[in-house]
Amino acid sequence: MRYPAFAPLSHTIAFASGGRRNSLEALHIAALVEETGCDMVHVNFDLPITDGPAGVSLATRATCHVDWHSDVRLYAASDDAPVELLTDRKRWFVGPRAILTAAPLPPSSKVKRGVGRAMRRWHEQALRSHNLDLAGSVFVPQGAKFAQAVPMETLAKAA
Repeated sequence: MRYPAFAPLSHTIAFASGGRRNSLEALHIAALVEETGCDMVHVNFDLPITDGPAGVSLATRATCHVDWHSDVRLYAASDDAPVELLTDRKRWFVGPRAILTAAPLPPSSKVKRGVGRAMRRWHEQALRSHNLDLAGSVFVPQGAKFAQAVPMETLAKAA
């Protein structure tokens, strides 16, 4: 998505992973979005996770609530275009100042090819990222606040 590899000064997008979320678990994600002030891209995994990501969900801040978008599709307009997220009503991309930005959906005639292109790139990147060290990542137990998150390094030492 071309989000900076460093934490921008106005950090407004969080990336997370875990199992597919039901309605109650989506409410927990929405509470984390409200608490952190960051929109959240959630990569979903089924068990066993060795099969790779199963999909993407998205939680976006609105004026008075958080919108939950399950089953988001990845999309790339060209081979070198950044990956974008397609919900049922909008196209989401990392815009100027590293902010998640909404725009109209691409023409329906381009969606199938763009989704295929993005999925191919996603799987290629997943193969290159095997055993990737995500320094600074945290684990937020189900139902907990972000302030109660446990650093992944602490969990690794305990294992």
